[in-house]
Amino acid sequence: MTVYAFYLFDRQGNCLCYREWSRPKLMKDATQDQKNTFGVLFALKNFCKKLSPQQPGGQLKNYSTDVYSLHYFESATGLRFVLLTSRGTGDLSGVLRDIYLNVYVDTVTRNPLYVPGKSIQSQLFLSKLDSTIKALACFQDNEERKSTS
Repeated sequence: MTVYAFYLFDRQGNCLCYREWSRPKLMKDATQDQKNTFGVLFALKNFCKKLSPQQPGGQLKNYSTDVYSLHYFESATGLRFVLLTSRGTGDLSGVLRDIYLNVYVDTVTRNPLYVPGKSIQSQLFLSKLDSTIKALACFQDNEERKSTS
């Protein structure tokens, strides 16, 4: 199993952070890819709310296609954390919640130099994000396959 990419969107759909590890298909236009990803999330979230028998509506945590899985966590403030992985990876929405609580809050929210709504340039955030993702079993499986190839 493989980790492809990470997105962090604000409530307006602006991509605050994009990180790529092992994406099989390169993007031609990163901005368009980010808009498409946010659009899918927005549509699926509304779809889940409308179909849920309970009110308030059901939450989107992940979905899978025949090619990839998308994992999703939304904070109370509307930040949307997204992780793209290969199919067959278990639900990683809890990992995204941990990234929010232990990486984002510690390195971005508490950073007096960060301007909310701007792209995250903090090397501390990016390095903690990298180490969190690389510690996942699905990331380590990918690294082991690369080294044996």
